[in-house]
Amino acid sequence: MENIGIIAPSGTVCDIEKLNKTKTFMENFGMRVKIFPSCYEKFRYMAGDDEVRLKDLHNAYLDKNIDTIICARGGYGIIRLLEKINFNIIKDNPKKIIGSSDITALLVSIYKKTDQITYHAKMALNGISNMEKEEFLNYKNSIENNIYNLPKFPIKGILWGGNLATIVSLFGSPSENYIPDDGIILFLEDINEPDYKIDKMLTQILRNKPLRSKIKGVIFGEFIGAGQYLNEILEEFANILNVPFAYDNKITHGNNNTVVPIGASIKI
Repeated sequence: MENIGIIAPSGTVCDIEKLNKTKTFMENFGMRVKIFPSCYEKFRYMAGDDEVRLKDLHNAYLDKNIDTIICARGGYGIIRLLEKINFNIIKDNPKKIIGSSDITALLVSIYKKTDQITYHAKMALNGISNMEKEEFLNYKNSIENNIYNLPKFPIKGILWGGNLATIVSLFGSPSENYIPDDGIILFLEDINEPDYKIDKMLTQILRNKPLRSKIKGVIFGEFIGAGQYLNEILEEFANILNVPFAYDNKITHGNNNTVVPIGASIKI
């Protein structure tokens, strides 16, 4: 992580001052940071129209001076781009890309289409802008070395997952566009979803046979704002799958969101 490109492929960046704070913060570590035009654009609730956001994604990968792409924020929008992305550009210009929330859709699609590890982690606007030095150094080290402190887990597979609602939103596209070829350790988190909606979305995963067949274990992150039946619902899901499960509240929409490298292989 020496040359950083910040893009906004989804929601509008509402706080440019905070984004500039992130830029200055990383520059203090000797990094070079380029903020792309989408970060300054607005179209409805998105960071510019589809053409602007798509162009920035492609240009960030094409830029030979950039080694790491950090999404400014999540928010709705990335799913509108998935059918328009030239994944050959990404495959031919490998870089590290970091995001979470709705960016989950981009992360799992890039991994599937290019076999490049992607990073479910804090983003520029409300993540890096709030970090202290030690946290950022740990964040940087985890991304550079594909580190995730996995809970004790008796299974091997590749890490795959992210925001539950976003994963379910992919189910309308062909399975070959996002479902990995190998067995996965599925990790999930969400925010402000009531128990019945979490139950519904997990049931949708159970009904998605191509994805279900790949799940070898589950890591449940934090489900902020869920109700009293949450653990019962989560454990029922794992028991129906008949796979081991663990909890890791540092996979979250909250302030403690940890780095999880999508596509990294976990061995017993």
